[in-house]
Amino acid sequence: MSVNANYTGNVQKPVHKVLVGATAELVGAAAANDNFTVSSWSFVNPTAGVVNCALYWNDGTTEFLVWRKAVAANSTEVESNLPIRLRNGHSIKASGAATVTVTLVQTMAVQVS
Repeated sequence: MSVNANYTGNVQKPVHKVLVGATAELVGAAAANDNFTVSSWSFVNPTAGVVNCALYWNDGTTEFLVWRKAVAANSTEVESNLPIRLRNGHSIKASGAATVTVTLVQTMAVQVS
C-alpha cells in the first residue's frame, strides 16, 4: 500500500527577464517536469509611458493569452491570484516593451509516495 500526498509551497528562485521589444518572449525555460506552478508574476514598467503588457501560457503546441493589462509609467503590476500549473514542456511568454521587466515566482509541488 502507498499513500500519496502533495506538499505545495516550496518557493523557487524567481525567474526574471528584461524584455527587448513588443513581441512575446520566453521567460525562463520550458518546464522539465510536472512539478511547477507559476504562483505570481510582476511587470515593472520603468518607461515614461503606459505599456500594454501580456502573459502567455504555452502548452507545447498552442499559446494562450492568460493576462493582459496596461502598466502605468514608472509603475509595477502584480498578479498573485491566478496560478498556472506547468506540465512537462509547458512555458511562459511575456510581451510589453523594451526595458519592461517580468518576474515569475514559482512553487514546486513535491509528490511523496
